[in-house]
Amino acid sequence: MTEMYNTKNAGVRRLMQEAKELRNPTEMYHAQPIEDNLFEWHFTIRGTLGTDFEGGIYHGRIIFPADYPMKPPNLILLTPNGRFELNKKICLSISGYHPETWLPSWSIRTALLALIGFLPTPPAGALGSLDYPAKERKRLAKTSVDWKCKECGCVMKDVLLPITEDGQLKETEEAKHLAAQLKFQDESVVKKEVAEAENQEKPTENKSENDSSSPTVSETSQASEKLTETSPPETTPLAVVVEETVSVDDPIVVIEPVQEPSPVGASYQQHRRLASQSFDYSLLLTVPLGLICVAIFITLLARRILVENGNPLNEPEL
Repeated sequence: MTEMYNTKNAGVRRLMQEAKELRNPTEMYHAQPIEDNLFEWHFTIRGTLGTDFEGGIYHGRIIFPADYPMKPPNLILLTPNGRFELNKKICLSISGYHPETWLPSWSIRTALLALIGFLPTPPAGALGSLDYPAKERKRLAKTSVDWKCKECGCVMKDVLLPITEDGQLKETEEAKHLAAQLKFQDESVVKKEVAEAENQEKPTENKSENDSSSPTVSETSQASEKLTETSPPETTPLAVVVEETVSVDDPIVVIEPVQEPSPVGASYQQHRRLASQSFDYSLLLTVPLGLICVAIFITLLARRILVENGNPLNEPEL
């Protein structure tokens, strides 16, 4: 199997190392990859003493993501047990349902011990959980030892080491400790958390939309000044003022009169407007024509004087 995978990959090296560590079965658990796929394992766990699962041996699958151990695996039980649904991914804080709670330092052994610790806990409506009566769970525990996996061919009673009281008590306490640290995710709680997150996002989106559509104070003042300068003095200038309402509805646009400008600015604007209205643009043509006529008249008059008084040819000969 080593030749089939890139041993430089961190996930491949991690899985090969864990397969080596878990090669020998214990009294409580055993796990190994299937022959042709390093990223799919089969595992076997034993029920704990003093519970409805005492004496039971349960088999299942572990599906690893390509970027393991950065993301958690998925756990699936195949043996009837009365606690988890068969052939369905288990919603556990250490499983693929909740990658946000997974730690890369956790291992396959950690996941198996956590699963053993969660077997006798109440289902609390979690995904993939069952709540069979204690009598039915005990019956399934007795029949589980003869169960045989159709995929790997393992018979449950032949997988794990013979049970000893000291060994089982030690690993049972460790499993309970892990189960106390990790929480079994309740489907109703998950849905409630998702709904609350969506409700919190909606007011934030509405607020951002209102903020982006509402003009700022500086923009409103600039618009008012612009309208004041361009509007004639005889009309009252208007500006658009946006008032925010108490509800999250769209803002209401209200037309309000702008305050009268200062007397100095108003008189200056009125003077400029009156000057521009009283100017006679025909003077631009009349004045040049008048100046040309005066020049022509002066030229003709000077010529006449020169001709009559200053020409020697008009004097009589002696």
